[in-house]
Amino acid sequence: MSEHGRRRPHRTVDRVVWILEAAARAPGGVTVAELARAAGAPASSVQDLVNGLVATGFLLEQRRRFRLGPAPHVLNLIAGRVVPRIGQAELNELSRVAGTPVLLTVRVGLDAVHLARGGEDEIPRLLPLADEHMARPLLRTAAGRLLLALTDEAERRGLLDELARHDPEAVAEFRRALPGIRASRISRSEGLADPEVSALAIPVTDGPVVTGALVLTHRRRGRSERLSLDRAAARLLAHIQEGRT
Repeated sequence: MSEHGRRRPHRTVDRVVWILEAAARAPGGVTVAELARAAGAPASSVQDLVNGLVATGFLLEQRRRFRLGPAPHVLNLIAGRVVPRIGQAELNELSRVAGTPVLLTVRVGLDAVHLARGGEDEIPRLLPLADEHMARPLLRTAAGRLLLALTDEAERRGLLDELARHDPEAVAEFRRALPGIRASRISRSEGLADPEVSALAIPVTDGPVVTGALVLTHRRRGRSERLSLDRAAARLLAHIQEGRT
């Protein structure tokens, strides 16, 4: 257990986060009634939360529909180094250099979320993971394992305490792999999230700060994919290093 205790979900916090995500995913905004029905919560409780989110700029109201406000973006600007700054053209170039599809990924709580992708994925069903920014369990993805391994030690202990409540076997396996991931700054997944996918993740940094991960993917057929991803990662790392010098 971390010095701050277990990182357990909090109903009100979970509901606020869910409201913000629902608003972000609805281009035309959502109503309080729609939120209440989807959440199975009293409309009065949802209205109170929505009122507070509007008052603080996290939501905007127009004709009784609510969409995401500017406050989350402002917080990112204040923090300065929260979201990796890689544009679409650069992602496509990284994919070309690597010779594989590339996913830009961040950690959000106990999940890994793909922000964007470069190149064309040979497994079409994986496209929505990036295009719709779908959350995936940290320990079941190469990116999630890498970002967890490179997280501050005290925070990592708290996250692992919470993850152990749901998936103790995955946590035990991750603890065994942790020294190797931290030493190499590379993480792999051989079918962890999808039996047909091999993946390799390398960190995205802003100075000394790890802000995200780049994930290289390949259809899983055998040992040859591991070697292909190793070569792709080597090309990518050399390209990134060359761009910094």
